[in-house]
Amino acid sequence: MKRTIRLSIVVLYIAIASYGCYSSWAYGTRFFLYFTNLGNLYCLGMMLNELIRLIRRKPISIPLMQWEFGGLISILVIGVVFNILLGDPTSAAYWNNFPSVCLHLLTPVLYSIYFFATRPVRKVTAGGIQCSILLPYLYIALIYIRHLITEDSWFPYFFLDINRIGWGGAIGWIIALTISFILIGVIFIYIDKKRNRRGK
Repeated sequence: MKRTIRLSIVVLYIAIASYGCYSSWAYGTRFFLYFTNLGNLYCLGMMLNELIRLIRRKPISIPLMQWEFGGLISILVIGVVFNILLGDPTSAAYWNNFPSVCLHLLTPVLYSIYFFATRPVRKVTAGGIQCSILLPYLYIALIYIRHLITEDSWFPYFFLDINRIGWGGAIGWIIALTISFILIGVIFIYIDKKRNRRGK
């Protein structure tokens, strides 16, 4: 992909993600309790770094690509979970909430397109899979540590709400999502490696 096209996509992503995150400040301090917001902030950081790297014409390092891959899996899961379990893309209300569309649809699509078009996914190692698991686990730890410290019974997502589904239900969801994160990452790496062998 040409450098000018890369720059255009990165700048577009930064603009959309920044608008979506800025608009989500309406949640106040609870902004930081939504994985959608934290995942988008993380990927926004990755894209800001990419912008600097492109301007300075520096190559991507393999370790950094593992962290970018972790962001890819996180933002893909954000898009899939919201659009299938939480949101309703067939409703007018879904599309009228443009900040939500930015963070749950546009940023996952743009980040994914950019990553797959510019990164050799076959070079992602087990470290990339570990990064994709570490990010949501840090988030889960944040949610439950906050709950224990503040004794606030509010949870941002039903699958973490131990008041509704108990610890057993929450752990079940966490295990299921962990498996999903791993499978998605492994499938992407396998497909790219197979495609590379055919290309050779």
